Amino acid sequence: MNKKLLLILLLYSNHLHFFSQEIEILVHPEKILISEIKQLNTDQRECNISIMPDGRTLFYMSTRALKNGEMMGNGDIYQSSFSNAIWQTPTALGENINTFSGEDEPSVDAEGKSIYYQSWDGDWRMKNGPYFNAKLGSKGWGKGVGLGGGITQFFAKESSANMGYGTDGMAVSSDGNLFIVACGPDYEGAMDIYYSIKKNGIWSYPKIMGVSTDGDERSVFIAGDNKTIYFSSDGHGGFGGLDIFKVVIGENGKLGKIINIGAPFNTAADDQGFVASVDGKSAFFIRNLDIYYADISELTEKIKPINPTIDTSSVVIKIETIITKKEIEEVSIGAAKETVYFDFNAYQLTETEKQKIIAGLSPFKNLQQVTVNLTGHCDNIGPSPYNDNLSDLRVKSVVNFLTKLGVNPLNIKSTAHGENIPAKSNESEPGRKLNRRVELDFSIL
Repeated sequence: MNKKLLLILLLYSNHLHFFSQEIEILVHPEKILISEIKQLNTDQRECNISIMPDGRTLFYMSTRALKNGEMMGNGDIYQSSFSNAIWQTPTALGENINTFSGEDEPSVDAEGKSIYYQSWDGDWRMKNGPYFNAKLGSKGWGKGVGLGGGITQFFAKESSANMGYGTDGMAVSSDGNLFIVACGPDYEGAMDIYYSIKKNGIWSYPKIMGVSTDGDERSVFIAGDNKTIYFSSDGHGGFGGLDIFKVVIGENGKLGKIINIGAPFNTAADDQGFVASVDGKSAFFIRNLDIYYADISELTEKIKPINPTIDTSSVVIKIETIITKKEIEEVSIGAAKETVYFDFNAYQLTETEKQKIIAGLSPFKNLQQVTVNLTGHCDNIGPSPYNDNLSDLRVKSVVNFLTKLGVNPLNIKSTAHGENIPAKSNESEPGRKLNRRVELDFSIL
């Protein structure tokens, strides 16, 4: 650390909290112009910004009322573009995305044609939520599809264990392969940052990320270079409250040194929501639940994403090495549950249901030590003997898939109950749909 920076740290010693690791705090001698983007803000809450890599389109959550006066306070996702030298009046995304339950934490790809977001609408577990991905078509945004895999498994487990679960910021890399989220059992309590990697189309079970501390981590963003991560924390020292930090994923998949991006972005208050265009010219962040802009083009490269002229397409994020700052023990899973569903009069597993089984097994390191209890069920359409046989075929279909994945068939026990144990009433199609199922209980020998 140079003498000038050390002197600054000493001058601020009455206001800084120190972390065991020495964190560099950036000093910006240049004058930094920070301005509120009033066109985007209201007297309600605006937060969780996502920006297209070119810095000219923003997505964010707002609790403002829509034009019809509905959804006040629940939160909806809005979009605004920069044209004719001003930010345009933001518009809410369509009903395929925004619902009465509230949507939040948008994250967009490099072209702005794919958006990831959070929604707790309805039975999010059955929809493979609570995080979804929607595509932009000729008629607007399509219906969101649950990410499923280990992400759904993680939130289902934590939500059940904690009687609910809180999040405060999510981001997906613009290439769609890295998912990061700030979450914890209590929204008002300390959170940690978790990450998931998409491999062969399936999201891994989230693990804690190396930037997490015993303090509070929130508000994550992955820049368009797919390597630079911004987040907020009160556990790495700083000016007080939450400060904004930057870390880069190296070529070997390991996290680099954590950097505090310094004043005037960080203050004694809670500072968060920092996002930057990949060209390193524009930055946006949240202050007092409003959106602000800063021109960072003349600032040190240390605050910016990786130079966009450098090819980052070959970067391989190694799930086993990204945890570097806070080592944790392997999650010990004693038991887990999953339910897969079938189409009417069918016993073949769909690709979506196969992913749920893979997600259910993902926390277990040795599949040969996993035991699985299966129970097969049907709705009440058709003769009872036919349904007994159909539920048996459904169980056998799951057994065959588990065996292909590497589970020892000797450790699989199964029972077919036909239509005898419905999960819901058979008086309606939605109820019958939930009855066409196989329930899986996983445990370790």
